[in-house]
Amino acid sequence: MATRAPQVATVAGSALTMYQAAAADKVSGVTRETRMIVSNTTAGPVTLTVTPPGTTEYAVAKPNKVWTIPVGMYELLLLPTFRDPQDSNLISLSWSATPGATLTWAVIG
Repeated sequence: MATRAPQVATVAGSALTMYQAAAADKVSGVTRETRMIVSNTTAGPVTLTVTPPGTTEYAVAKPNKVWTIPVGMYELLLLPTFRDPQDSNLISLSWSATPGATLTWAVIG
């Protein structure tokens, strides 16, 4: 498990670090809509699931947010409502497969 914060790439040359997907990855520091990029060079699509904490105003568990990540580069948005206040406001990422170096990600803030 690794906790990663949003990174800032600059024109002057600060490159993004892409992290290998791992079980129980988490994201910190999401206070507004935040872009996430995923590079999938596996043999097929991979599913990423985020389970928002809490319930709706109708006392029903908030629905999971599920993305199907195709082979190639993929961009998605993480929302502050995905943060879990009982887990230091971290967002937990659940991958359907974590094949190491062939599935990498970064959050851009």
